[in-house]
Amino acid sequence: MLHDELTPEEREGYARLPRERMPSRILEERTVRALKERGLIRSHPGGWGRVRPWMAATAVAASLALFASGLVVGQGMGARQTASALAAIYPDEAARAAATVQSTGTAHRTALAALVEATRSAQPEEMERAREVALASFWASAAEIVRLAPDDPLAARILQGLERAQQEGAGAEGTRNVVWY
Repeated sequence: MLHDELTPEEREGYARLPRERMPSRILEERTVRALKERGLIRSHPGGWGRVRPWMAATAVAASLALFASGLVVGQGMGARQTASALAAIYPDEAARAAATVQSTGTAHRTALAALVEATRSAQPEEMERAREVALASFWASAAEIVRLAPDDPLAARILQGLERAQQEGAGAEGTRNVVWY
C-alpha cells in the first residue's frame, strides 16, 4: 500500500495535513451558479420550504383516505381469516351452532306466535310490553346476523330499519323501555 512506502518524515508531514476543510462561501456560490447555468439545478420562486394550502389539504386528504382504506381492508381480511381459522380448528362446532340456531329459531317463532295470541285480549300496556320484548329479541338477532355476515345487505338493512324505527318512535313517544333478557 502507498502509506507503507512512505518515509517517517513523509508520514509525519502527511499526518499534519488537514483532514477536512470547509469550502469558502465564494466557491460554493460559483459552483451553484455553474450548475444552474448548465441546467442541472433550478431555483424555485417560493423556495423549497413553501407549501401552498391546497397542497397541504390534498396531502392530508390523501393520507386519511389511504389510512381509512387500509383499515377497512385489513379488518375485512382479518375477519375472514379468523372465521376460516376457527372453522378449520372447530369444524363440528359451526355445524353444531347452526343446528342450535335453527332449533331455537323454531322455538322463538312458536313463542312469538303464542305471544301474539295472548296479546289479542290483553290490555294496551301489556301489548306494548310484549311488542317491546319481541322487538328487542329481533334487534339482538339482527345485530348478531350483521356480526356473522357484515357484508350481507339484507341483514344491514334490517338493522338500519330497526334503528330508524327506534329514532322515529323515540321522537313520537318520548323515551322507550327496551327489555333485554
